[in-house]
Amino acid sequence: MMCGPHATGKQVPVVSPTDMDFKTLEKRFRIIEATEIGPKLQEAYIAEMLAFLKADSCYIVQERDEWTATVPFSSSPIKTSSLLNPAQLNDLTQSTPFFFDQNFVPRRALKGILGNFKQVAGFRLTNYTFKGWILIGWEMPSDDSVDDIEDALYRFSDKVLISSLSLQRIALEQQYRFLFGIVPQAVILINEDEETSWVNQAAVELLNLEPGELRPSPANLSVGMMQLRNRAQNLDEINQTASKFIHDPNFSIKEWIWTFSDRILSVLTRPIFSPYFKGRIWLFNDVTELYQKNQQLFEANREIENLISVIAHDLKSPLSTLSFVFSFLPMNGPLNDEQTENIEYGQKTIKRGLNLIDSIVYFNRLITSNLPINRQDIELDDLIAVIVDGFAAQAYQKDIRIHVRNLERPVILHTDPESLVRILDNLISNALKFSPFGRNVYVQTALRGQQLTLSVQDEGPGITPADQEKLFKRFQRLSAQPTNNEGSSGLGLSIVKALAEKLGATIEVDSTVNIGTTFRLVFPAEYVHLSDQLASKNPNTL
Repeated sequence: MMCGPHATGKQVPVVSPTDMDFKTLEKRFRIIEATEIGPKLQEAYIAEMLAFLKADSCYIVQERDEWTATVPFSSSPIKTSSLLNPAQLNDLTQSTPFFFDQNFVPRRALKGILGNFKQVAGFRLTNYTFKGWILIGWEMPSDDSVDDIEDALYRFSDKVLISSLSLQRIALEQQYRFLFGIVPQAVILINEDEETSWVNQAAVELLNLEPGELRPSPANLSVGMMQLRNRAQNLDEINQTASKFIHDPNFSIKEWIWTFSDRILSVLTRPIFSPYFKGRIWLFNDVTELYQKNQQLFEANREIENLISVIAHDLKSPLSTLSFVFSFLPMNGPLNDEQTENIEYGQKTIKRGLNLIDSIVYFNRLITSNLPINRQDIELDDLIAVIVDGFAAQAYQKDIRIHVRNLERPVILHTDPESLVRILDNLISNALKFSPFGRNVYVQTALRGQQLTLSVQDEGPGITPADQEKLFKRFQRLSAQPTNNEGSSGLGLSIVKALAEKLGATIEVDSTVNIGTTFRLVFPAEYVHLSDQLASKNPNTL
Protein backbone atom coordinates (compact mmCIF):
# COMPACT_ATOMS: atom_id res chain seq x y z
CA MET A 1 0.00 0.00 0.00
CA MET A 2 1.10 3.64 -0.46
CA CYS A 3 0.79 6.73 1.62
CA GLY A 4 2.07 10.27 1.51
CA PRO A 5 1.83 12.33 -1.68
CA HIS A 6 2.02 9.24 -3.93
CA ALA A 7 -0.16 6.89 -1.88
CA THR A 8 -3.18 4.99 -3.11
CA GLY A 9 -5.43 2.55 -1.32
CA LYS A 10 -6.04 2.59 2.45
CA GLN A 11 -4.55 5.43 4.47
CA VAL A 12 -1.82 4.84 7.02
CA PRO A 13 -0.71 7.27 9.66
CA VAL A 14 2.14 9.53 8.67
CA VAL A 15 4.92 9.51 11.21
CA SER A 16 6.65 12.74 12.11
CA PRO A 17 9.76 13.58 10.11
CA THR A 18 13.16 13.06 11.65
CA ASP A 19 15.08 15.41 9.34
CA MET A 20 17.26 12.88 7.51
CA ASP A 21 20.78 14.16 6.76
CA PHE A 22 20.87 13.73 2.98
CA LYS A 23 24.07 15.74 2.62
CA THR A 24 25.87 13.17 4.75
CA LEU A 25 24.28 10.40 2.71
CA GLU A 26 25.52 11.90 -0.58
CA LYS A 27 28.98 12.36 0.93
CA ARG A 28 29.04 8.70 1.98
CA PHE A 29 27.95 7.70 -1.55
CA ARG A 30 30.85 9.66 -3.06
CA ILE A 31 33.32 7.93 -0.73
CA ILE A 32 31.93 4.54 -1.81
CA GLU A 33 32.24 5.46 -5.49
CA ALA A 34 35.87 6.40 -4.98
CA THR A 35 36.84 3.22 -3.15
CA GLU A 36 34.71 0.36 -4.46
CA ILE A 37 34.14 -1.26 -7.88
CA GLY A 38 32.17 -4.19 -9.26
CA PRO A 39 29.88 -6.17 -6.94
CA LYS A 40 31.51 -4.54 -3.89
CA LEU A 41 30.15 -1.19 -5.07
CA GLN A 42 26.56 -2.43 -4.95
CA GLU A 43 27.08 -4.14 -1.61
CA ALA A 44 28.51 -0.93 -0.11
CA TYR A 45 25.57 1.13 -1.42
CA ILE A 46 23.09 -1.33 0.12
CA ALA A 47 24.85 -1.36 3.48
CA GLU A 48 24.92 2.44 3.60
CA MET A 49 21.24 2.62 2.65
CA LEU A 50 20.20 0.16 5.33
CA ALA A 51 22.12 2.08 7.98
CA PHE A 52 20.65 5.39 6.83
CA LEU A 53 17.04 4.11 6.87
CA LYS A 54 17.58 1.89 9.94
CA ALA A 55 16.10 -0.94 7.87
CA ASP A 56 16.75 -4.68 8.14
CA SER A 57 17.02 -5.90 4.54
CA CYS A 58 17.35 -4.65 0.97
CA TYR A 59 16.66 -6.52 -2.26
CA ILE A 60 17.41 -5.44 -5.81
CA VAL A 61 14.92 -7.14 -8.13
CA GLN A 62 15.58 -7.22 -11.89
CA GLU A 63 12.64 -7.77 -14.22
CA ARG A 64 13.41 -10.18 -17.07
CA ASP A 65 9.97 -10.21 -18.67
CA GLU A 66 6.33 -9.79 -17.68
CA TRP A 67 6.29 -13.02 -15.66
CA THR A 68 9.86 -13.45 -14.45
CA ALA A 69 12.19 -11.49 -12.19
CA THR A 70 15.42 -12.31 -10.39
CA VAL A 71 17.21 -10.98 -7.30
CA PRO A 72 20.81 -10.23 -8.33
CA PHE A 73 21.62 -8.44 -5.02
CA SER A 74 20.29 -8.88 -1.50
CA SER A 75 21.47 -8.06 2.00
CA SER A 76 19.86 -11.20 3.45
CA PRO A 77 19.75 -14.82 2.26
CA ILE A 78 16.81 -15.69 0.04
CA LYS A 79 14.76 -18.58 1.38
CA THR A 80 13.32 -19.65 -1.97
CA SER A 81 14.43 -19.66 -5.60
CA SER A 82 15.87 -16.40 -6.92
CA LEU A 83 13.20 -16.51 -9.65
CA LEU A 84 9.93 -14.82 -8.75
CA ASN A 85 6.77 -13.49 -10.36
CA PRO A 86 6.74 -9.67 -10.40
CA ALA A 87 2.94 -9.41 -10.62
CA GLN A 88 2.47 -8.18 -7.02
CA LEU A 89 5.25 -5.62 -7.39
CA ASN A 90 3.55 -4.29 -10.52
CA ASP A 91 0.30 -4.03 -8.56
CA LEU A 92 2.01 -2.13 -5.75
CA THR A 93 3.77 0.45 -7.92
CA GLN A 94 1.14 0.72 -10.68
CA SER A 95 1.60 4.15 -12.30
CA THR A 96 3.91 5.60 -9.60
CA PRO A 97 7.50 4.49 -8.94
CA PHE A 98 7.30 4.55 -5.11
CA PHE A 99 5.19 2.46 -2.71
CA PHE A 100 5.11 2.22 1.09
CA ASP A 101 3.13 -0.15 3.32
CA GLN A 102 3.34 -0.26 7.14
CA ASN A 103 1.16 -3.38 7.31
CA PHE A 104 2.59 -5.36 4.44
CA VAL A 105 1.20 -8.84 3.80
CA PRO A 106 3.05 -10.46 0.87
CA ARG A 107 1.37 -12.85 -1.46
CA ARG A 108 3.02 -16.16 -2.27
CA ALA A 109 5.31 -14.69 -4.95
CA LEU A 110 7.10 -12.43 -2.46
CA LYS A 111 6.95 -14.44 0.77
CA GLY A 112 10.42 -15.86 0.19
CA ILE A 113 12.03 -12.42 0.43
CA LEU A 114 9.55 -10.21 2.29
CA GLY A 115 7.69 -12.66 4.51
CA ASN A 116 9.35 -11.47 7.78
CA PHE A 117 8.72 -7.75 7.37
CA LYS A 118 5.90 -5.66 8.74
CA GLN A 119 6.87 -2.52 6.86
CA VAL A 120 8.03 -2.46 3.25
CA ALA A 121 9.00 0.32 0.84
CA GLY A 122 9.79 -0.05 -2.85
CA PHE A 123 10.93 2.02 -5.80
CA ARG A 124 10.44 1.14 -9.48
CA LEU A 125 13.49 1.29 -11.78
CA THR A 126 12.66 1.85 -15.45
CA ASN A 127 16.00 2.73 -17.02
CA TYR A 128 16.59 1.05 -20.42
CA THR A 129 19.65 -0.71 -19.01
CA PHE A 130 17.92 -2.01 -15.88
CA LYS A 131 14.24 -2.57 -15.15
CA GLY A 132 13.13 -3.72 -11.72
CA TRP A 133 12.62 -2.61 -8.13
CA ILE A 134 14.44 -1.62 -4.96
CA LEU A 135 12.76 -3.28 -1.95
CA ILE A 136 13.47 -2.19 1.66
CA GLY A 137 12.09 -4.17 4.61
CA TRP A 138 11.69 -3.31 8.30
CA GLU A 139 10.84 -5.89 10.96
CA MET A 140 9.57 -3.03 13.13
CA PRO A 141 7.91 0.21 11.92
CA SER A 142 10.21 3.09 11.09
CA ASP A 143 10.04 6.58 12.61
CA ASP A 144 11.04 8.25 9.32
CA SER A 145 8.51 10.12 7.25
CA VAL A 146 7.23 8.60 4.04
CA ASP A 147 8.50 11.57 2.05
CA ASP A 148 12.00 11.14 3.46
CA ILE A 149 11.96 7.42 2.70
CA GLU A 150 10.83 8.14 -0.85
CA ASP A 151 13.52 10.80 -1.24
CA ALA A 152 16.18 8.40 0.05
CA LEU A 153 15.09 5.62 -2.31
CA TYR A 154 15.03 8.09 -5.21
CA ARG A 155 18.66 9.00 -4.49
CA PHE A 156 19.55 5.35 -3.96
CA SER A 157 17.96 4.38 -7.30
CA ASP A 158 20.57 6.45 -9.15
CA LYS A 159 23.34 4.58 -7.36
CA VAL A 160 21.76 1.22 -8.18
CA LEU A 161 21.67 2.15 -11.86
CA ILE A 162 25.28 3.41 -11.72
CA SER A 163 26.35 0.16 -10.09
CA SER A 164 24.42 -1.86 -12.65
CA LEU A 165 26.08 0.01 -15.53
CA SER A 166 29.47 -0.48 -13.88
CA LEU A 167 28.88 -4.22 -13.65
CA GLN A 168 27.68 -4.38 -17.25
CA ARG A 169 30.77 -2.47 -18.35
CA ILE A 170 33.05 -4.85 -16.45
CA ALA A 171 31.23 -7.87 -17.89
CA LEU A 172 31.47 -6.49 -21.44
CA GLU A 173 35.13 -5.65 -21.01
CA GLN A 174 35.84 -9.16 -19.75
CA GLN A 175 33.96 -10.61 -22.72
CA TYR A 176 35.89 -8.40 -25.14
CA ARG A 177 39.18 -9.30 -23.49
CA PHE A 178 38.35 -12.98 -23.82
CA LEU A 179 37.05 -12.80 -27.40
CA PHE A 180 39.80 -10.58 -28.75
CA GLY A 181 42.40 -12.32 -26.66
CA ILE A 182 41.87 -15.68 -28.38
CA VAL A 183 41.69 -14.40 -31.98
CA PRO A 184 45.01 -14.63 -33.85
CA GLN A 185 44.54 -11.28 -35.60
CA ALA A 186 46.03 -8.15 -34.07
CA VAL A 187 43.16 -5.78 -33.22
CA ILE A 188 43.61 -2.07 -32.48
CA LEU A 189 40.75 0.25 -31.52
CA ILE A 190 41.42 3.99 -31.32
CA ASN A 191 38.97 6.44 -29.74
CA GLU A 192 39.88 9.79 -31.26
CA ASP A 193 37.54 11.87 -29.06
CA GLU A 194 38.99 10.59 -25.80
CA GLU A 195 42.51 10.04 -27.20
CA THR A 196 42.49 6.49 -25.86
CA SER A 197 43.23 3.15 -27.48
CA TRP A 198 42.69 -0.52 -26.85
CA VAL A 199 44.62 -3.48 -28.25
CA ASN A 200 44.57 -7.24 -27.82
CA GLN A 201 47.51 -9.46 -26.92
CA ALA A 202 48.30 -10.23 -30.56
CA ALA A 203 48.65 -6.49 -31.23
CA VAL A 204 50.93 -6.10 -28.18
CA GLU A 205 53.28 -8.69 -29.66
CA LEU A 206 53.06 -7.32 -33.21
CA LEU A 207 53.82 -3.72 -32.17
CA ASN A 208 56.39 -4.65 -29.48
CA LEU A 209 54.41 -2.89 -26.76
CA GLU A 210 54.99 -3.46 -23.06
CA PRO A 211 53.65 -6.90 -21.99
CA GLY A 212 50.09 -6.58 -20.76
CA GLU A 213 49.78 -3.01 -22.09
CA LEU A 214 46.25 -3.44 -23.46
CA ARG A 215 45.50 0.30 -23.19
CA PRO A 216 48.65 1.91 -24.59
CA SER A 217 49.03 5.65 -24.74
CA PRO A 218 48.51 7.26 -28.17
CA ALA A 219 52.24 8.05 -28.29
CA ASN A 220 53.32 4.44 -27.61
CA LEU A 221 50.78 3.10 -30.06
CA SER A 222 51.89 5.53 -32.78
CA VAL A 223 55.55 4.58 -32.27
CA GLY A 224 54.71 0.87 -32.46
CA MET A 225 52.71 1.21 -35.68
CA MET A 226 55.33 3.47 -37.28
CA GLN A 227 58.14 1.01 -36.47
CA LEU A 228 56.07 -1.86 -37.90
CA ARG A 229 55.40 0.08 -41.12
CA ASN A 230 59.04 1.08 -41.54
CA ARG A 231 60.09 -2.58 -41.46
CA ALA A 232 57.87 -3.40 -44.44
CA GLN A 233 59.54 -4.25 -47.74
CA ASN A 234 56.82 -2.47 -49.74
CA LEU A 235 57.05 0.74 -47.72
CA ASP A 236 56.54 3.01 -50.76
CA GLU A 237 53.26 1.29 -51.65
CA ILE A 238 52.12 1.45 -48.02
CA ASN A 239 52.94 5.16 -47.76
CA GLN A 240 51.10 5.87 -50.99
CA THR A 241 47.94 4.29 -49.58
CA ALA A 242 48.48 5.84 -46.14
CA SER A 243 48.53 9.31 -47.70
CA LYS A 244 44.82 8.88 -48.48
CA PHE A 245 44.07 9.17 -44.76
CA ILE A 246 45.23 12.78 -44.85
CA HIS A 247 42.75 13.72 -47.57
CA ASP A 248 39.88 11.45 -46.53
CA PRO A 249 39.18 10.71 -42.83
CA ASN A 250 36.48 8.25 -43.96
CA PHE A 251 39.01 6.17 -45.90
CA SER A 252 38.52 2.40 -45.60
CA ILE A 253 40.47 -0.50 -47.01
CA LYS A 254 39.91 -4.23 -46.61
CA GLU A 255 42.97 -5.90 -48.12
CA TRP A 256 46.01 -3.69 -47.64
CA ILE A 257 49.08 -5.90 -48.01
CA TRP A 258 52.18 -5.23 -45.88
CA THR A 259 55.10 -7.44 -46.89
CA PHE A 260 57.95 -8.30 -44.51
CA SER A 261 60.94 -10.59 -44.76
CA ASP A 262 59.35 -13.15 -42.45
CA ARG A 263 55.62 -12.61 -42.94
CA ILE A 264 52.85 -11.03 -45.01
CA LEU A 265 50.10 -9.06 -43.29
CA SER A 266 46.68 -8.24 -44.68
CA VAL A 267 45.49 -5.00 -43.07
CA LEU A 268 41.89 -3.87 -42.67
CA THR A 269 41.10 -0.40 -41.38
CA ARG A 270 37.93 1.65 -41.35
CA PRO A 271 36.45 4.53 -39.33
CA ILE A 272 33.82 4.01 -36.65
CA PHE A 273 31.25 6.72 -36.04
CA SER A 274 28.49 6.52 -33.42
CA PRO A 275 26.91 8.86 -30.85
CA TYR A 276 29.28 7.35 -28.25
CA PHE A 277 32.42 6.65 -30.21
CA LYS A 278 34.48 8.28 -32.92
CA GLY A 279 37.64 6.53 -33.99
CA ARG A 280 39.13 3.84 -36.15
CA ILE A 281 39.66 0.09 -36.02
CA TRP A 282 42.74 -1.70 -37.36
CA LEU A 283 42.97 -5.41 -38.01
CA PHE A 284 46.28 -7.08 -38.92
CA ASN A 285 45.93 -10.63 -40.22
CA ASP A 286 48.93 -12.86 -40.89
CA VAL A 287 48.31 -14.35 -44.35
CA THR A 288 51.82 -15.67 -44.96
CA GLU A 289 50.76 -19.30 -45.32
CA LEU A 290 47.82 -18.37 -47.53
CA TYR A 291 50.06 -16.33 -49.84
CA GLN A 292 52.58 -19.14 -50.02
CA LYS A 293 49.84 -21.60 -50.94
CA ASN A 294 48.46 -19.16 -53.51
CA GLN A 295 51.91 -18.69 -54.98
CA GLN A 296 52.37 -22.45 -55.23
CA LEU A 297 48.95 -22.77 -56.84
CA PHE A 298 49.77 -19.94 -59.24
CA GLU A 299 53.02 -21.62 -60.27
CA ALA A 300 51.23 -24.96 -60.73
CA ASN A 301 48.50 -23.32 -62.83
CA ARG A 302 51.09 -21.53 -64.92
CA GLU A 303 52.87 -24.82 -65.61
CA ILE A 304 49.55 -26.40 -66.56
CA GLU A 305 48.69 -23.49 -68.87
CA ASN A 306 52.14 -23.69 -70.48
CA LEU A 307 51.72 -27.43 -70.93
CA ILE A 308 48.31 -26.94 -72.53
CA SER A 309 49.77 -24.35 -74.91
CA VAL A 310 52.63 -26.68 -75.87
CA ILE A 311 50.27 -29.60 -76.45
CA ALA A 312 47.91 -27.37 -78.47
CA HIS A 313 50.76 -26.16 -80.70
CA ASP A 314 52.01 -29.72 -81.13
CA LEU A 315 48.53 -30.89 -82.14
CA LYS A 316 48.06 -28.05 -84.59
CA SER A 317 50.90 -29.17 -86.84
CA PRO A 318 49.66 -32.73 -87.59
CA LEU A 319 46.09 -31.47 -88.03
CA SER A 320 47.27 -28.91 -90.56
CA THR A 321 49.26 -31.60 -92.36
CA LEU A 322 46.23 -33.88 -92.39
CA SER A 323 44.09 -31.10 -93.85
CA PHE A 324 46.71 -30.54 -96.55
CA VAL A 325 46.66 -34.26 -97.42
CA PHE A 326 42.85 -34.27 -97.63
CA SER A 327 42.91 -31.32 -100.01
CA PHE A 328 45.19 -33.24 -102.42
CA LEU A 329 43.22 -36.52 -102.46
CA PRO A 330 40.79 -35.41 -105.21
CA MET A 331 43.81 -34.69 -107.47
CA ASN A 332 44.74 -38.38 -107.54
CA GLY A 333 41.66 -39.39 -109.49
CA PRO A 334 37.90 -39.15 -109.48
CA LEU A 335 36.19 -39.87 -106.13
CA ASN A 336 32.78 -41.36 -105.58
CA ASP A 337 30.14 -39.56 -103.53
CA GLU A 338 30.91 -41.48 -100.33
CA GLN A 339 34.63 -40.67 -100.55
CA THR A 340 33.93 -37.00 -101.21
CA GLU A 341 31.53 -36.89 -98.27
CA ASN A 342 34.12 -38.50 -95.97
CA ILE A 343 36.79 -36.00 -97.03
CA GLU A 344 34.42 -33.09 -96.39
CA TYR A 345 33.54 -34.53 -92.97
CA GLY A 346 37.22 -34.96 -92.19
CA GLN A 347 37.97 -31.37 -93.19
CA LYS A 348 35.15 -30.12 -90.97
CA THR A 349 36.46 -32.17 -88.06
CA ILE A 350 39.98 -30.84 -88.60
CA LYS A 351 38.64 -27.28 -88.75
CA ARG A 352 36.84 -27.77 -85.43
CA GLY A 353 40.03 -29.12 -83.89
CA LEU A 354 42.06 -26.17 -85.18
CA ASN A 355 39.45 -23.71 -83.91
CA LEU A 356 39.55 -25.39 -80.50
CA ILE A 357 43.34 -25.19 -80.44
CA ASP A 358 43.24 -21.52 -81.42
CA SER A 359 40.73 -20.86 -78.63
CA ILE A 360 42.88 -22.65 -76.05
CA VAL A 361 46.03 -20.79 -77.08
CA TYR A 362 44.20 -17.46 -77.13
CA PHE A 363 42.56 -18.01 -73.74
CA ASN A 364 45.86 -19.03 -72.11
CA ARG A 365 47.52 -15.96 -73.52
CA LEU A 366 44.60 -13.82 -72.37
CA ILE A 367 44.63 -14.89 -68.72
CA THR A 368 48.41 -14.97 -68.35
CA SER A 369 49.25 -11.74 -70.18
CA ASN A 370 49.57 -8.50 -68.23
CA LEU A 371 50.01 -6.38 -71.33
CA PRO A 372 47.76 -3.30 -71.39
CA ILE A 373 44.88 -3.35 -73.84
CA ASN A 374 44.89 -0.98 -76.82
CA ARG A 375 42.04 1.46 -76.11
CA GLN A 376 40.88 3.89 -78.75
CA ASP A 377 37.71 5.74 -79.72
CA ILE A 378 35.53 3.70 -82.09
CA GLU A 379 32.16 4.34 -83.71
CA LEU A 380 30.19 1.51 -82.15
CA ASP A 381 27.36 1.47 -84.69
CA ASP A 382 29.78 0.98 -87.60
CA LEU A 383 31.66 -1.77 -85.77
CA ILE A 384 28.44 -3.65 -85.01
CA ALA A 385 27.34 -3.38 -88.64
CA VAL A 386 30.61 -4.90 -89.89
CA ILE A 387 30.44 -7.76 -87.38
CA VAL A 388 26.80 -8.56 -88.16
CA ASP A 389 27.53 -8.57 -91.91
CA GLY A 390 30.11 -11.28 -91.26
CA PHE A 391 27.36 -13.59 -89.95
CA ALA A 392 25.04 -13.13 -92.95
CA ALA A 393 25.83 -16.54 -94.49
CA GLN A 394 25.50 -18.43 -91.20
CA ALA A 395 22.18 -16.72 -90.45
CA TYR A 396 20.90 -17.41 -93.98
CA GLN A 397 21.60 -21.15 -93.63
CA LYS A 398 19.20 -21.33 -90.67
CA ASP A 399 16.72 -18.73 -91.90
CA ILE A 400 17.49 -16.53 -88.87
CA ARG A 401 17.10 -12.77 -89.05
CA ILE A 402 19.56 -10.58 -87.16
CA HIS A 403 18.04 -7.28 -86.03
CA VAL A 404 20.31 -4.36 -85.11
CA ARG A 405 18.83 -1.65 -82.91
CA ASN A 406 21.00 1.40 -82.29
CA LEU A 407 20.55 4.53 -80.23
CA GLU A 408 19.26 7.65 -82.00
CA ARG A 409 22.66 9.27 -81.53
CA PRO A 410 25.86 7.51 -82.63
CA VAL A 411 27.96 6.09 -79.80
CA ILE A 412 31.69 6.69 -79.48
CA LEU A 413 33.12 3.96 -77.24
CA HIS A 414 36.62 4.17 -75.79
CA THR A 415 37.71 0.54 -75.83
CA ASP A 416 39.93 -2.07 -77.46
CA PRO A 417 38.26 -2.85 -80.81
CA GLU A 418 39.98 -6.22 -81.26
CA SER A 419 38.72 -7.46 -77.89
CA LEU A 420 35.22 -6.12 -78.47
CA VAL A 421 35.06 -7.81 -81.89
CA ARG A 422 35.98 -11.15 -80.33
CA ILE A 423 33.33 -10.70 -77.61
CA LEU A 424 30.58 -9.94 -80.13
CA ASP A 425 31.77 -12.73 -82.43
CA ASN A 426 31.35 -15.24 -79.60
CA LEU A 427 27.98 -13.91 -78.43
CA ILE A 428 26.41 -13.65 -81.90
CA SER A 429 27.89 -16.99 -82.96
CA ASN A 430 26.38 -18.66 -79.87
CA ALA A 431 23.01 -17.01 -80.49
CA LEU A 432 22.95 -18.42 -84.03
CA LYS A 433 24.22 -21.86 -82.99
CA PHE A 434 21.61 -22.42 -80.30
CA SER A 435 18.64 -20.80 -82.04
CA PRO A 436 16.19 -23.04 -83.95
CA PHE A 437 15.60 -22.40 -87.66
CA GLY A 438 13.47 -19.40 -88.56
CA ARG A 439 13.95 -17.43 -85.33
CA ASN A 440 15.34 -13.96 -84.57
CA VAL A 441 18.52 -12.58 -82.99
CA TYR A 442 18.69 -9.00 -81.69
CA VAL A 443 21.83 -6.91 -81.27
CA GLN A 444 20.95 -3.76 -79.37
CA THR A 445 22.62 -0.76 -77.72
CA ALA A 446 20.89 1.17 -74.94
CA LEU A 447 21.61 3.56 -72.09
CA ARG A 448 21.24 2.71 -68.42
CA GLY A 449 21.69 6.06 -66.77
CA GLN A 450 25.13 7.15 -67.99
CA GLN A 451 26.21 3.57 -68.70
CA LEU A 452 26.06 1.85 -72.08
CA THR A 453 24.57 -1.60 -72.50
CA LEU A 454 25.31 -3.75 -75.55
CA SER A 455 23.14 -6.85 -75.68
CA VAL A 456 22.75 -9.94 -77.85
CA GLN A 457 19.34 -11.63 -77.51
CA ASP A 458 18.21 -14.92 -79.02
CA GLU A 459 15.01 -16.97 -79.12
CA GLY A 460 16.71 -20.25 -78.29
CA PRO A 461 16.11 -22.89 -75.62
CA GLY A 462 17.29 -20.69 -72.74
CA ILE A 463 19.73 -21.60 -69.98
CA THR A 464 18.65 -23.53 -66.89
CA PRO A 465 19.57 -22.17 -63.42
CA ALA A 466 21.95 -25.10 -62.94
CA ASP A 467 23.72 -24.31 -66.22
CA GLN A 468 23.95 -20.60 -65.36
CA GLU A 469 26.15 -21.42 -62.35
CA LYS A 470 28.84 -22.91 -64.64
CA LEU A 471 28.18 -20.67 -67.64
CA PHE A 472 31.53 -18.85 -67.75
CA LYS A 473 33.77 -21.72 -66.69
CA ARG A 474 36.13 -23.37 -69.14
CA PHE A 475 35.20 -26.51 -71.09
CA GLN A 476 31.69 -26.66 -69.63
CA ARG A 477 29.10 -28.67 -71.52
CA LEU A 478 25.62 -27.28 -71.00
CA SER A 479 22.31 -29.08 -71.44
CA ALA A 480 21.37 -26.98 -74.52
CA GLN A 481 22.95 -28.15 -77.78
CA PRO A 482 23.55 -26.43 -81.16
CA THR A 483 20.59 -26.90 -83.46
CA ASN A 484 22.46 -27.62 -86.74
CA ASN A 485 25.35 -29.81 -85.61
CA GLU A 486 27.60 -26.75 -85.10
CA GLY A 487 30.78 -27.18 -83.08
CA SER A 488 31.45 -25.65 -79.69
CA SER A 489 34.80 -25.42 -77.89
CA GLY A 490 33.39 -24.72 -74.44
CA LEU A 491 35.69 -21.70 -74.19
CA GLY A 492 33.69 -18.95 -75.89
CA LEU A 493 31.93 -17.56 -72.83
CA SER A 494 35.08 -17.90 -70.71
CA ILE A 495 36.84 -15.70 -73.25
CA VAL A 496 33.90 -13.27 -73.24
CA LYS A 497 34.04 -12.85 -69.45
CA ALA A 498 37.84 -12.50 -69.35
CA LEU A 499 37.83 -9.90 -72.13
CA ALA A 500 34.93 -7.98 -70.58
CA GLU A 501 36.86 -7.68 -67.32
CA LYS A 502 39.93 -6.42 -69.20
CA LEU A 503 37.77 -3.79 -70.90
CA GLY A 504 36.35 -2.64 -67.57
CA ALA A 505 32.87 -3.89 -68.46
CA THR A 506 30.58 -6.34 -66.72
CA ILE A 507 28.64 -9.19 -68.31
CA GLU A 508 25.02 -9.93 -67.36
CA VAL A 509 22.79 -12.84 -68.33
CA ASP A 510 18.98 -12.98 -68.44
CA SER A 511 17.51 -16.28 -69.55
CA THR A 512 14.16 -18.05 -69.52
CA VAL A 513 13.92 -21.71 -70.49
CA ASN A 514 12.14 -22.19 -73.84
CA ILE A 515 11.97 -18.40 -74.34
CA GLY A 516 15.53 -17.25 -74.97
CA THR A 517 18.68 -15.71 -73.54
CA THR A 518 20.13 -12.20 -73.43
CA PHE A 519 23.82 -11.52 -72.83
CA ARG A 520 24.46 -7.92 -71.91
CA LEU A 521 27.74 -6.00 -71.76
CA VAL A 522 27.64 -2.95 -69.45
CA PHE A 523 30.28 -0.26 -70.00
CA PRO A 524 30.94 2.45 -67.37
CA ALA A 525 30.03 6.02 -68.29
CA GLU A 526 33.69 7.05 -68.43
CA TYR A 527 34.14 5.04 -71.66
CA VAL A 528 30.96 6.29 -73.40
CA HIS A 529 30.38 9.40 -75.48
CA LEU A 530 27.31 10.21 -77.58
CA SER A 531 27.78 12.06 -80.85
CA ASP A 532 25.81 15.26 -81.48
CA GLN A 533 24.47 14.09 -84.86
CA LEU A 534 21.39 11.90 -85.23
CA ALA A 535 21.68 8.36 -86.52
CA SER A 536 19.24 6.57 -88.82
CA LYS A 537 16.22 5.31 -86.92
CA ASN A 538 15.65 2.39 -89.28
CA PRO A 539 16.95 -0.82 -87.72
CA ASN A 540 19.21 -2.99 -89.83
CA THR A 541 17.80 -6.46 -90.40
CA LEU A 542 19.56 -9.35 -92.11
